[in-house]
Amino acid sequence: MGYRAICFDLDGTLLPMDLDEFMAAYFKRIAAFAATRGLDPELFLTALKAGTRAMAMNAGEQLNAEAFWSEFERIYGDDSLAAAGYTIDDVRAISNEFYAEDFGHIGDGFCADPAAARAIETLRAKGYPLVLTTMPMFPAAAVRHRLQWAGVDPTSFARITSYENSRSAKPRQTYYAENLAALGVGGADVLMVGNNTMEDLAFMDLGADAWLVTDWLLDPVGFDIDSIKHGSFDEFAAWCETLPACASPVEAIAPGAVAWEDTERALCSNAVCDIDAAGVDAKAAALADAIASDHAPGTAGRLKIEG
Repeated sequence: MGYRAICFDLDGTLLPMDLDEFMAAYFKRIAAFAATRGLDPELFLTALKAGTRAMAMNAGEQLNAEAFWSEFERIYGDDSLAAAGYTIDDVRAISNEFYAEDFGHIGDGFCADPAAARAIETLRAKGYPLVLTTMPMFPAAAVRHRLQWAGVDPTSFARITSYENSRSAKPRQTYYAENLAALGVGGADVLMVGNNTMEDLAFMDLGADAWLVTDWLLDPVGFDIDSIKHGSFDEFAAWCETLPACASPVEAIAPGAVAWEDTERALCSNAVCDIDAAGVDAKAAALADAIASDHAPGTAGRLKIEG
């Protein structure tokens, strides 16, 4: 196919890290950091997880960051903030400090898969514009750290989704419509590379082609993986070497937020099937509950969505 851009998932795709181990370490580290600043660590985590659910259920009227902090403030409570001597803006600053400094140490000692950097460099050399369509529930600073753990240069991507520039999240088709609007192309012009059949393959509902990476495969919906291109990341990197040079690369990709009206327009013009809004909400809610769990080993692999 004549792809005009290629989109990548991060966790379990470019970044070969066990999701449950990562999330458990993340929750532990951010709660400890909050405690050093005089915030109640248990209440902080409760508010953080509620904010995460708000992002998962965000219908697009506000940025994910706005949805997160509005719910965080509601759950933590003005009285509890005042008792700690803080405003919500102070907590935002503390959060930014954590992501700029402490968050990066979660990846200390991590060994990247060299195939990730090899595939990215191959595609760049062939002229393919790249977009990182990672779950937009972290600030951009945290996403850059995770790319560095993966051994991938963040500047390789013309657009990196984060909670600052996104109005919805996987597995919502609106998340992918938002990225098509930022790209200014149709779904048929794009290849999506990911490892999660529910989250990443939702892009196919907008006409995108897909490559499913199976090293850290997550299949909550029982997808027939033989129906699409799939294999290890090393196999994907080898496949990239067989691609021709990009004949018509996207020339202007918006790195920031796009207007919701543009997202709706991209959704309507690219949907290849009827979107079951209630079903998508159910998937988003189940995913939000899983993200906010204690992440005992194997939790991510046990998520099952019927239908």
